[in-house]
Amino acid sequence: MKNDDNDYHSYEEADEETQKHLEKEFAEAEKNGWAQGKPGSFLNKLIMYGNKKTEEELAKNSAQ
Repeated sequence: MKNDDNDYHSYEEADEETQKHLEKEFAEAEKNGWAQGKPGSFLNKLIMYGNKKTEEELAKNSAQ
């Protein structure tokens, strides 16, 4: 059953498997000098999504 009370913006709410996967991707990205994660990786997609949302929010705030 889906629990809609989860806050997926909180690190503590992510499941253990996802946390381990991201930690592995963080380490690989750091080792290889990828500032936004390995291109096409889950980490990269998360960072790009976050960047897009931030840019949209900044544009919205500057338009006001």
